[in-house]
Amino acid sequence: MKTNIYPMSPPEYSEQRPSGFDVGPHSAIHPVAWDIITPDHIADTIPPPAYDSIFLQEGPAKSNVLHDDRNMWEKVHEWFEMSILQYIIWLGALVFSILYIVFSLKYGGNCYRKLYNETDGKVIEEVDLPSTMKAEGGVLCATVLYVFVLILLRICDTNRTRRINMADSPGRQTRKGHLFFVCCILFIASFVWCIIGATIVIPFYDYDVSKNYTFMCDSEFYSFYHDAKIGQLSIMMPYAAYIIIYLFIVMPKAKLWFIRRKWRQWASLLDADQDGIISIRDMEKTNARLELLRRTIGDRKTALNAGAQKKWWDENIFKRGVNKDISVDDYITYLEGIYTPHGMESTMRPVITDFFNFFSTPDYRKKNIPILEEEFFKFWTILKNVDESHCRRMFVRYFLNPVTMASFLDNFVSLIAHNDFFDEKTLRVHKILNPKRSGTCDLICHP
Repeated sequence: MKTNIYPMSPPEYSEQRPSGFDVGPHSAIHPVAWDIITPDHIADTIPPPAYDSIFLQEGPAKSNVLHDDRNMWEKVHEWFEMSILQYIIWLGALVFSILYIVFSLKYGGNCYRKLYNETDGKVIEEVDLPSTMKAEGGVLCATVLYVFVLILLRICDTNRTRRINMADSPGRQTRKGHLFFVCCILFIASFVWCIIGATIVIPFYDYDVSKNYTFMCDSEFYSFYHDAKIGQLSIMMPYAAYIIIYLFIVMPKAKLWFIRRKWRQWASLLDADQDGIISIRDMEKTNARLELLRRTIGDRKTALNAGAQKKWWDENIFKRGVNKDISVDDYITYLEGIYTPHGMESTMRPVITDFFNFFSTPDYRKKNIPILEEEFFKFWTILKNVDESHCRRMFVRYFLNPVTMASFLDNFVSLIAHNDFFDEKTLRVHKILNPKRSGTCDLICHP
């Protein structure tokens, strides 16, 4: 059966509509029905927040603590230092130097230019290209051979199986300084002789025809020297520019990049779950690891009381406020704000000392008891789960014999206080926490 439904008019209201209430074009709504929402009112309201936004909470932004924060210069520089290209350049320089010496001996006295005095006929200027080539080749050959000796010394130092005694360390550092000084002198001499040779051989035939010149030069010798000099300059000048830019422009900035990277490594020790946020949960996990260290190698009879532990975290780590999480990036920004090259050690030594008090005592550190090799590996396995083979290599290469808890504390202070990447003391903990990359992609393209 079909049912007819008839429209009904809105009910009558006794209330008066408030002033300013506009029902709009919808006349079907009774003019005094002011509490009925019309489509016009809905259009005028602010839309509700997105559904996902109700789950958002204010807090520090997460960052990938394992992120490779090297800039492009650092990646290219590290790749170049570890690539075969550098050795090809040095081998090419060695070939150049040997050919220079051979040709200078073969054509000695057969390529010169002399300027005579028009009055008495005496020689007032003489240019002997074979002599210039011989001097240039000798200096370049000495530089290349010296570089190869340094490379061999570095390879031997990298692959040695015995640690350096602490008593031998000062003399070793002095010898390294002397080797570096001699290397700089040879580099400068090679560059100067390269420029001198270029200023002589290229304009050799450009002279004032009005003056009394005498020439004699073998065409084969001159062609070789001229073409070889052009090739040498095309390699030497960019390489010299690379070194000069690095020494005088990049190196001051590289020190800041270096210490920022070490600060990130220090923060990663405190970020137990490696999510880029140092949280209360990370504090609990790290404290548990430090307690395990105390039981394993620290020789501390009782655990540091909970109040002292909490105080250390609140005063030194949670810089956004007590019990407030802090991101690794924010913590690094805080360290950068208090950083001064000469005052950072005095600022951070109390922080590291109290950190070591979690698992050791001042009296124990004063005894200078050597840390055994296996204890060293256990330390890094518990604290950071560092690969043992990598830890073993770095222990032999960078840590002096003996390693004590006091010297270990100094190494941690150097990690976050010193920016000198030529000082082995600042590299020790950094190298433990920085596994060596391998391959072109890892060196340049790693995310």
